[in-house]
Order: sequence, then structure tokens, then C-alpha cells
Amino acid sequence: MTGQQPAVTVCIPTFNRRELLSRSLQSVLEQSLEDAEIIISDNASTDDTEEYVRSIRDPRVRYDRLPTNIGLFGNLSRCLSLGTGRYRVMLPDDDSMLPGNLEAKVRFLDAHPGAGMVHSAFRYLDESALPFGETQNWSRLENDTLEPGVTFLRRSLAVGGIVCVSSVMMRSSMVVGERFDASDGPYADIALWCRIASRSDVGFLTAPLSGYMVHGGSASSGFQLVQVNGGQHHMTSQHADATLQAHGRFVQRADISPELRAELATIVAEADRRMRLTVLANKTIPPNALKAIKKAVGWGKGSALHRHLSLDGNVGGPEAVA
Repeated sequence: MTGQQPAVTVCIPTFNRRELLSRSLQSVLEQSLEDAEIIISDNASTDDTEEYVRSIRDPRVRYDRLPTNIGLFGNLSRCLSLGTGRYRVMLPDDDSMLPGNLEAKVRFLDAHPGAGMVHSAFRYLDESALPFGETQNWSRLENDTLEPGVTFLRRSLAVGGIVCVSSVMMRSSMVVGERFDASDGPYADIALWCRIASRSDVGFLTAPLSGYMVHGGSASSGFQLVQVNGGQHHMTSQHADATLQAHGRFVQRADISPELRAELATIVAEADRRMRLTVLANKTIPPNALKAIKKAVGWGKGSALHRHLSLDGNVGGPEAVA
């Protein structure tokens, strides 16, 4: 790979989490696709992160330490421009790649030049970085799919975001000059995916190819966007506020037609109403009672009521791909 552009740049932003970083980095080193550069963007750690990374004897790994801490979004934004890969992945230091991740996503983007990014289903990880529970599919698509950007936007705004950050591979040319804008709030990543979708198609793979760690030290927990209880994430009112901020700012600022802006604004308002009702119900109704109510009204994944309330199937027709 020396002297040649790698297929993908994997950038791992980190700060004082050497133990978590070691698992995250190892998951990248074990990927079947080796045509990658791996950059550790260290946000001025004071633990033994530098010593650990420099002990890795793999020419693909590069350690890049900031002299001072520039904050979470600053380090994430930095990762959009580090390296030279034609594709790029930003892997949080507490998340991991599952087998075949890089190979499958590089193959997808190579085959679909109109796609600005591809994401996938994923698994939750426990604090030992081991997968547990069912495959998580926030996108709710049942097949590998190439989705027109506007269809992705309608679905994402309707259900409050459908992308897990550690599952994303982007075309590097799509994020030149981009950043994780702190003004978009804690979910600045959601706003970035929307901006990419406003200029390109979006791919989705149903295989669980990344792992998302559930723990109290995650960024989402730090922002109080979710409560972690029994290894599960539960939405909070702060989650609703943050989602509205990210989606609302995107709709206000996007380079789109007035007609589409008005349509998307309506979707955002309706989604916000439903999300706040959900947060209120989960907060005030005991879990067993809520489960009984859902059963009584025919609530369930795939049911007509579920599809209606989540807007599944009402936002266009994604194109399944082989």
C-alpha cells in the first residue's frame, strides 16, 4: 500500500480510553480487507494511549496526537480530513467492527458510484465488547438497499434518525469541507448524514457489520440523551430535544426546494410529537402495563398500527440491490 491511495481510511477518535481503544483497534486490524490506513486521532490523552498505539507493529496504523484537547466534535470533524483513502470510516473508540465490515462496504460503494455513504445493521456490545441481543436495524429495511437521498431523508426525519455512527462508511469526496457542527447539537452526526443524503444516494446493508457499546460512559449517556438500564437504551426528553435540533437545523439550512423544505418540516414536526408521546408513555406507564396495552391495540413490528405510527412504507420506494 506504500505510495498508493488506500481503499479506506479508518479514523478512531479517542481520549483517555486506552482499554476501550485497544478493542476497537483490534477489530479493525482483524478485518478481511487489508487495504486500509488506520489513524488514531488522540485528543491530548494523559493516560498510556500513545505508548499502547506506538507498540502496535502494523504499518497501517498511524498515531496522530493533538497537543491540546479540541473537544468531541472538534476531534470528530478532524477525522473527516485525515488520511487519503477514497472512503472513510470514523469508529468511536468504544465501538468495534464485526467481521467483513470493511470488505462489504467498500464493495458496495465501488459498485454504486452515486452513493455518498453506506451504513448497516449492527449489534449491541457489552462492556467486554461482546455482542449481545438481537441484530439492530434502525433503518428498518429488509434487504440490502440503494436508497435515493430524498427517500432516506424522509424516513430518517420521520423516525428520528436511522443511522448508527460506527456503521457508516462515507465517500471521502462527499465530506470535503464538512464538519460535525456543534450548533446542530448532540446529534450533529444525524445532521451530517442528512447533508450527505441531500447530495447523493445512500446504501444500507442488512448484515450486522459493526458493534455499538452500551455503557454509562458513552457520548449519548454523557449528553443524557439515553438512560442505560439493564444493558438497554431508553430515550429521554433530551433525546427528543436533540433530534429536533439536528433535524430542524438541517431542514432550515439545506439547499433544497421550498416545496421539499415545507414537506420535510411537516415530517419533523409530526415525528417530534410522536417521539415525545413515546418518551412520556415509557416514563409514566409501568413496563408490564405498557406491554399489555401494546398487545391489546395490536402494536408490533410489521403491524398496520406500527407502520402507521412510524411512517414505514409511506415515504417512497427504496431500491433493493443484489
